Amino acid sequence: MKPYIYLTQKKSTSYAKLACLELRKNTLLEQIHRILQHIFGYAVTIGLSITFLGGEFIHAQSVKSTTQSPEINTQNIPANIQQRIALIESQYYDMGWDLSEYLADNRFQYIEGITEKFTSSAERRIESFEDYKKILAYEIKKNKLAKFYNTYSTELLAAEKEFGIPKEIIMGILGVESEFGRYKGSYNPLNAYISMMAEDYRYSFAEAQLIELLRFCKRTSLDIMSLQSSYAGAMSYAQFIPYSLNRWWKNSEGQGLYHMPDNIRSVANYLAHFMEIEGNINDAILRYNTSSLYQQAVLSLAEDAKRVVP
Repeated sequence: MKPYIYLTQKKSTSYAKLACLELRKNTLLEQIHRILQHIFGYAVTIGLSITFLGGEFIHAQSVKSTTQSPEINTQNIPANIQQRIALIESQYYDMGWDLSEYLADNRFQYIEGITEKFTSSAERRIESFEDYKKILAYEIKKNKLAKFYNTYSTELLAAEKEFGIPKEIIMGILGVESEFGRYKGSYNPLNAYISMMAEDYRYSFAEAQLIELLRFCKRTSLDIMSLQSSYAGAMSYAQFIPYSLNRWWKNSEGQGLYHMPDNIRSVANYLAHFMEIEGNINDAILRYNTSSLYQQAVLSLAEDAKRVVP
């Protein structure tokens, strides 16, 4: 699932937002200084500032020092990115989320150039469906349809009955997203979202998804740093972003994100929700990914599935 599904996201936040975290630490001191200067005069103001506000200036200096030297796994991370990550950590701390443990973990990595991974994706670069199919390795997926159905026919039929989604469409989604379970993703979702924010790419989206991820891991007791995802932070064979995991994931047997029966039910649950909203399955697929090429690929694979389903 591509991150386009989060349709109500706010306009991307610039680093003005993070800069405000630093500015507001000094604003109160400046205001008090001006008031004292107005009442007592400049010379007295200096004395009072030193006497009564010295502790605050020391604290402000401490904050500045922390920003410049954050306690993070800094291996191969440019200094300016380290500073931005420190500001992100401060922002989340203010919201009640402590990221320090994750940032100090040796599994934390900054994904350099993550912006380019989004802007050069196949859906953006390619216009021809035939070229898109080549990028997807479509024929390989097509040749795996029969084996997948034979293995999970019981689960596919049950999901079709429970949610009203054709089993072939479910197969089409899982085929396109993960080649029926072959791919889990080679990134970590926390790394992905912090890297997006550090590069100021779709900041509001990444900010919201990281909160959803923290909530999901708190609720499920999963180790956030052990999770695998796409560069967009999508997880499971169904490739759900955290927002979708918290709403449509069906963890029926408690076996984690890579239990295929749960993936089958979750895809069906998700599509059923949006089919009710859209009124048809084709537009529901576009809620999974807004690319018309993606939609064509899923529908085409579903048609091929009909030829192997008894």
